[in-house]
Formats: sequence, C-alpha cells, structure tokens
Amino acid sequence: MRPDVFVIIPVYNRLKLTLACLDCLRGQTYPALHVIVVDGGSTDGTVEILRRDHPGVEILQGRGELWWAGAMHVGIEHALANSRQENDMLLMMNNDTLIGPDYVKTLVRVSREKGAAVGGLIVDSRDPSRILDAGEFIDWSTYSFPVKSTAGLGEVFFDEVDVLPGRGTLIPLRMIRAVGNVNAEMFPHYIADYEFFCRLRRHGFRLGVTYETRIYAHLEETGLFVGPSPALTFRQTWTILFSVRSMHNVRDHWRFIDQCAPTELQGRLKRLLVWRSLHLVARATKLRHIVFPLAWFLTGPYYVTESDCKRYGLDAAELVEAGILTPWLKSGWYKFVRRRQEWWSSRPDVRRLYIRAWNPLTKANRWLKVKAHSWSVGNQSIGNHSLRR
Repeated sequence: MRPDVFVIIPVYNRLKLTLACLDCLRGQTYPALHVIVVDGGSTDGTVEILRRDHPGVEILQGRGELWWAGAMHVGIEHALANSRQENDMLLMMNNDTLIGPDYVKTLVRVSREKGAAVGGLIVDSRDPSRILDAGEFIDWSTYSFPVKSTAGLGEVFFDEVDVLPGRGTLIPLRMIRAVGNVNAEMFPHYIADYEFFCRLRRHGFRLGVTYETRIYAHLEETGLFVGPSPALTFRQTWTILFSVRSMHNVRDHWRFIDQCAPTELQGRLKRLLVWRSLHLVARATKLRHIVFPLAWFLTGPYYVTESDCKRYGLDAAELVEAGILTPWLKSGWYKFVRRRQEWWSSRPDVRRLYIRAWNPLTKANRWLKVKAHSWSVGNQSIGNHSLRR
C-alpha cells in the first residue's frame, strides 16, 4: 500500500520563505501528503495567513518559543498519533529550502528500495550546479563534521554517512517508533537532528543520500553560509558560545559528546571543546592583543646562544645533530625545534638550557637582538645591490 507521508515544517516568522516552501509541496507528484506546519510563536502573521490562504495545511502551535527541535517534536507526535499504516513516513522539512515536483516521490521509492532513512542532494539555490551536501560525517578524532561535496559519475545512492540533516530527510515512522522522538529537552535547536540520526544508526537502521533528486538551500538563511569574521565584543562571543540560536553552543556540544561519542574519547573531546571555546574568545575579541603575545612569550620558539650551551656544559653542534636545536638567523644563535616531550626524560642535561630559553623576561630581548641583526644585514644587502646597479 502507498505510505502516507507526514511533512513537518517548523516555522518562526519568515512568512515569505514558508509560502515558497508550501508552493513546492503543493506541486508534488506524490499524492498522499499531509503537510503540518508547527509554529514556534511567529509574530509576522504566519498563522493567520496560512489559515486563511492554505486550508489544506494543518497548523499546530506550541506554548512559547519551540525552536527547531521543539516544533519537530510536536509535529512527530502528531504524525505518530494520526498514522494509520505501518509503512507511513515522515519528511523533515525546513522552510528555507525548495524542492522539485518529484522530490517526495523519489525519496519514498528509494527509501522502500533501500530500507533506509533518505535525504536528497543539497545544492545552492542560486547555483544548482554547486553541491553543498552529498553526505555528512562525524570525525570523532578531531570532533569535526566533514561534508561530502561531490557525486561520482553514475553515483545515485550513498549510504556511508554518519548522520543526515534535518532538512528534506524522509524517515519511515517504524524507525521513529523504535528509537523515539527528537530530544527537544536536551537539544532545543542545533545538533538535535544529528543526535536523532546517531540514535537511528546505533539501532542498526540504514541512512543514505539519493542523488536522483535535489533540495535547494538558501545559503544565507540556512546557517550553511560562513561569511567574514569581524572582531567581536565579549557579549557577541558569549552569544556564540551559549545562545540556543548558535550552532557553536558549548552546552549542546558537551551533551552531544556525552550522548554520541565513543566512551573512550569523551574526556579528550570535552577538553578539546573547552580549549576551542577559550581560543575563540582569545582570537575574536580584544583579548587577542594580550593573549597571543603572552602565549608567544610562554609557548613560542625558545632561543639560545652558543655561550648559553657552553655555560651548561653542552655542545651546540651535538644538539643540532640530535635535532633538538637548529641554527637561527645569526651565527651562534639557535632555537629549540623538537618538542620537549620527545627528549625531556632522555636528556636531563638539556633541561636547564631549556628553562633559560623559556624565561619570558629575557626572551623578547633575545628575539629583538637577532631580528635587529637580521634587518641590518638585509638592508645592507639591498644597499649593495642598488650600488651594483
């Protein structure tokens, strides 16, 4: 029997985008569609206009701001309660996307053929030849989220993905009944879709992307667009790190690591998350004028002279041969190049030299002396070259 497809569209304002998305759904060749718009507290007349002009669209409203996950949770519960067939399906849609007339029909066919939750190829609405998302992955070793951006010649289905996006993905309701709804309480907005699809994979369900149909994304509206990075105020940085609207929300990522990361990596990934957050604050705000010079003093290259080596009974040439030091700019000057962890235990005789080089009280003076010599030699070379001409 033909499955009914419940289309869930979370909305908050952006009426123009919602109307364009509904036009695409109204033009679908797949007939058994139930379109459900879940409003999260719009103030631009969305609910009133949809009720007046789109009587075939079911409108649900929650209490207060629902965010994406809250709205999707309400829509999924409604679909589960109203489904009458075991093979019914649910289509997650965002109102900032457009689809062609055969989009739903293609996803239903591929989902039934492959026994999978299926998404379409995501492309740039302004340039459909530009692929934005042909499959999404999680690299737990670096805690990054790489995206496949090419489709091979003749490639029509790709199921080596780790997750699927919450825009334009079709999921059989039987899978949702098995793993549960999206976790709106723990992940109110961003990462809720990733956590949901991680659960599907843990339960052994197949995920895939079909390249037979496309979904067109408005980049500036979807969060996929990354513009220039101007200097930020501390308040803006706080918003990036802790606002529900931010895809970099530290609390969301901390919880996502807890829920989905391999157990043996969770501690390291949480430390990495904290480090990245501190680095963002240092890099993006006025603190960079203090933090980065201080970091250079404490962790940048360490400089020593040949006389320093002799003071501690060391041979500079031997240390160069051992790969601990390398010559630097001026005769008789060196800098440490091997990481301390690689030789600290085996070469205790070098430790005092290293501590002397590390001393931030003398480091800047050493650096300036050698740089001044380097600049002087450089200027003299330029002057001689001009005279020869």
